[in-house]
Amino acid sequence: MEYGSTSIKAEKLYLYQGFDPASVNVPPNELSHDTQMEAINQRDADILFLWHMYKNSEDGSKKKEILKQISETMRHRTHLDGSIDLIGTVLYGPAKGSVILNTIREPGLPLVDDWQCLKSMVRSFETHCGSLTQYGMKHMRAFANICNSDVSQSAMEEACVAACSSSHDPTQ
Repeated sequence: MEYGSTSIKAEKLYLYQGFDPASVNVPPNELSHDTQMEAINQRDADILFLWHMYKNSEDGSKKKEILKQISETMRHRTHLDGSIDLIGTVLYGPAKGSVILNTIREPGLPLVDDWQCLKSMVRSFETHCGSLTQYGMKHMRAFANICNSDVSQSAMEEACVAACSSSHDPTQ
């Protein structure tokens, strides 16, 4: 038996069940012949919301304020991404940093072996580099990989200081 609209029957269920880094470039959903809706990563929902507010706003001062919010959000995102990249370089070198931070464990294995280590790594990062925010949670795998490669708390602390002390993001 089928209930409700069957026009969305061809859509893939995984589009609504969360974000998988392996499917970052999912194809757009076709809802009908004349409209197309692309899957949006949940971490980008705030930017999309602000963009629609900006696009639909007619008041010049309101547009300026929304544009400022978009700019600050994007600046913070750039800071987070750059800080993670630099921490990887400090800990593992320029050739291996990105590879180690982005490694995906085999299916069935937990994200991290030592959850206390993961909490400590995140705390160190947020202390020196600013709040992760919802967007920054995408870097949780990088923190887990740091723990899984037996980096000490003090080495992580030093890497965070090196990566973020001179460029501490004021929009944290």
